Amino acid sequence: MHYQAPPQQGLRLLKEQLSFTNTQMARMFGVATGRQFHKYLSDEDKREMGFHVLMYGMANWQLMHGPIISVEQLHARGREIGAIIELEDGEQQP
Repeated sequence: MHYQAPPQQGLRLLKEQLSFTNTQMARMFGVATGRQFHKYLSDEDKREMGFHVLMYGMANWQLMHGPIISVEQLHARGREIGAIIELEDGEQQP
């Protein structure tokens, strides 16, 4: 699998769309504090979001809209905010 974390702008837009604080975004993505989440948005403290953190956040985002039917739904949510998630040829979804 090829993964590239969502860009800061994608995360900022999601935060604005949800009208969430950094603390609320931290809870959604399963990170310790709003300050830690801010590092994903900051140009100075730049931190790339790991795949597991993204998937946890995307699961929570999807659950705001309805049930999770497949892992592909979570991948699609991640792509909506600019993450690159590409499965290798022959790689199957769980």
